[in-house]
Amino acid sequence: MNYQTTLFLGTAITLVFIVLAVIRTKMNLKYAIVWILWGFVMLVLSSYPGIIDKLSYTIGIAIPANTVFLIFIFLLYVMCFYLFIKISTLTSEIKNLIYSVSVLKKKIEEYDEK
Repeated sequence: MNYQTTLFLGTAITLVFIVLAVIRTKMNLKYAIVWILWGFVMLVLSSYPGIIDKLSYTIGIAIPANTVFLIFIFLLYVMCFYLFIKISTLTSEIKNLIYSVSVLKKKIEEYDEK
């Protein structure tokens, strides 16, 4: 099986898995949309392998399958960076919420003592 067929089947299976995950687990569509869009891009690239061949030649990569791996690795780095930013933001929000809850709890305790 050549890389075009493998890529097409892999992408199609991945798209089905993502759509089922969104439907079954009520996964947030905001996060799944990136993967769905990427899946459609990969379907187009696997349907027209000339694009990958030209891109590989332009970049200077001898084997087009390595270009696909390079693209996936880049996507994963971008997603990891985005998730680390999201984690940092949520950590700050949790700290602020903990502070607010403790202040409210103290006020309630003071009110109950009166």
